[in-house]
Amino acid sequence: MVFFAYVDPLALQSITFPSWHLSREQGYSLGFFLAWLATASSSLFTWILLRPRKAVRRMTKASIKQ
Repeated sequence: MVFFAYVDPLALQSITFPSWHLSREQGYSLGFFLAWLATASSSLFTWILLRPRKAVRRMTKASIKQ
């Protein structure tokens, strides 16, 4: 929320991708989905790291048998 309050998507677009023509609403939407994707991917990575070792061993043994 703080990021979107201080950053203008049109100014950011003119600095990073000047050939793209996005409206302010499209910039906010793109920023929202990118922030959502970053949060979801970090949660997925945490879930992968916190799985019990037995479940990981079972998965690797099953994939070796195939």
